[in-house]
Amino acid sequence: MKITIAHWDRYQHYSSRNPPWVKLHRSLLNDRAFAELSDYASKLLILLWLIGSESKTEDGTITGDIEDIGFRVHRDVADVLPALQELAMSGFIQMGTEDAITLQAPCKQVAPESCSETETETERENKRRKRRVYPEEFEIVWTLHRRGPKAKAHEEWRRAVPDVITQEELVMALLRYVATLTPDFQGVHLFRYIKDQRWEEGVGEVPGALKRNVITGVTMKVMS
Repeated sequence: MKITIAHWDRYQHYSSRNPPWVKLHRSLLNDRAFAELSDYASKLLILLWLIGSESKTEDGTITGDIEDIGFRVHRDVADVLPALQELAMSGFIQMGTEDAITLQAPCKQVAPESCSETETETERENKRRKRRVYPEEFEIVWTLHRRGPKAKAHEEWRRAVPDVITQEELVMALLRYVATLTPDFQGVHLFRYIKDQRWEEGVGEVPGALKRNVITGVTMKVMS
């Protein structure tokens, strides 16, 4: 099996091979694809970065049997295969053609009695992600401030509207909020804004402050 880490240069700190540690890039905080990974897939990805740092190649390529990878990460093949598939589908790793076929047919690699259940759970999770549809009202809110994990923002929106704040009040509050954002400060994540009820803080006019037109996206200077 051959696994290539996508964007390897983000996580490699040393130019020499086999470094004692790798970088954990801060951009992961705003990476929606990473935030939506299952718990084990995200953990496996970090372990793959560490294994990739041992590679003698420039792109952190990992080679070896799936059993070897399972041994290095201390998990059964039945757990590793669906997590690798999830990482490949999310674009965090790249696989050779034959290896991709192996991931699509994990029954060839694991015991028959455990394969059916694992494959069914993986397929169900993939279908859920592909078919997830959000309410039209939430999509309006999300369009105003696309920051942070969308699923978490939807959860907080569902808790807040209409019991804590109405849809109309939230939209108006967000319009005022995003108008104050600058290139140096893009605002808190939407789920955090709703969860912490940031609209209660209020937004005042700041003479000379840089603000962004919420319709055109153009930064403009507001004068007193």
